[in-house]
Amino acid sequence: MTPHPVNASSTNRRRTLRSTAVIGAAVVLLTLSACGSGAKTGAKVTSDASATLTVWTDDTRQPAVEAYRAAHPDVKMNIVLTSFTAGQVAQKIALDDKAGTGWPDVVFLGNPSDVSQLAAAPLRFAAPLNDLVPQSVRDGYAKGTVAGCSWGGQAYCLPNDVAPVVLWVNQKLMKQFGYTVPTTMAQYQALGEKVAAQHPGYLVGDINDRDGYGAFLGSSGCTDRQVTDPTHITIDLSADSCTRVTKLLQPLVEDGSVSPTSPWDTTFAAKVGAKDKFLMYPAAAWFGAYGFKGTYKLPNGEIAAYPMPTWPGSTTPVTGAEGGGLWVVSSHSKNTQGAADMITWLTTDSDPKGIVASPTLPAYTAVATRWCAAQKADPFYASDPCPVEQREADLMSPTFSYIRFEGQFDDSYAQTVIAAATSKGDLTAALSAWQGELVQAAGNADYTVSK
Repeated sequence: MTPHPVNASSTNRRRTLRSTAVIGAAVVLLTLSACGSGAKTGAKVTSDASATLTVWTDDTRQPAVEAYRAAHPDVKMNIVLTSFTAGQVAQKIALDDKAGTGWPDVVFLGNPSDVSQLAAAPLRFAAPLNDLVPQSVRDGYAKGTVAGCSWGGQAYCLPNDVAPVVLWVNQKLMKQFGYTVPTTMAQYQALGEKVAAQHPGYLVGDINDRDGYGAFLGSSGCTDRQVTDPTHITIDLSADSCTRVTKLLQPLVEDGSVSPTSPWDTTFAAKVGAKDKFLMYPAAAWFGAYGFKGTYKLPNGEIAAYPMPTWPGSTTPVTGAEGGGLWVVSSHSKNTQGAADMITWLTTDSDPKGIVASPTLPAYTAVATRWCAAQKADPFYASDPCPVEQREADLMSPTFSYIRFEGQFDDSYAQTVIAAATSKGDLTAALSAWQGELVQAAGNADYTVSK
């Protein structure tokens, strides 16, 4: 997903996600028994250079699309601005299928999980890219990003940007309080308890929304959404990789050093953001610009990015994911090669008005390095955040997958884990309730669920 809008209501967002995701799941199930549920295994390469390429994009990516048009005046383009919530792209494509016309050639997905619907039956909208984009190009994106939208050996997207979780730290407060930045989750827990006792009101994290399941469960490698192919998913919240998270967070939620309130809630903004009460905060790479700087207007020179602390017993460090965007090509396009060339340019070219001007970390490693030059010069940060962000981008958990029930995932997490955190209830017990909700949602989206 793209970053949250400033001051968005998390309750309204969950309602929107829930309703659109239910409709989206119905789209996937519409003709499933007749068509099968696998993604396509081969590409239909078309190359009608005279065909107009219709591009669906949001306003954030529009400048890059306009830059592509300026750099390729021979390409006929029709740019359509969109603002889709989760599941709405699939709804639009289903209507185009019914009409037999109207499909776009290129689509930007601000909700990356939508690719799981677009590549599967009955839509089969997203074209396989292996024959359209060279392997050498696909190998240049942050590790695991292309794999996240690949099934049956075929890639169905090119990632635009990535949102790895990092540990944001207020270096000014760390020095003032005499604390050391933790490198293990045991140290993180101990510091949280110390902060609650010595500096009540200051936070070391937030369990709400993606900052809960993305930052904490994601960095632990929790098997809450591991898709192995278009029809099979593993959901096992009883695994140690999940329960160790809730056990560690339980005392921190109880003592108030980890908040159960959405960071975009107005009360959170007033009590924490406006008062600069962040000591540490595990969150996406984009949270520095969109949260601390853009929403809370924290002073320059305080915030720095550190690697996520490691969990006990973990031999390979991993981190969670909280967003990112994808580009897909339409299987209905009269010029799939031209469309693929476009999204390759949009994600890999260093045009100064292209992705290097993006507000979020590019997924293509070479472009990310150029993008990072501007971040290094930003006086807001206490130190250059990019080395950590780029390192974490290659460490995102392999148990994180794009799913067809993103809305229900988010909503059921709120109804179980966040509800328990808000009442200071048993977080580990809440995982059991969440397991049941997820298994049902996955089944409704036509996944075979393994544990």
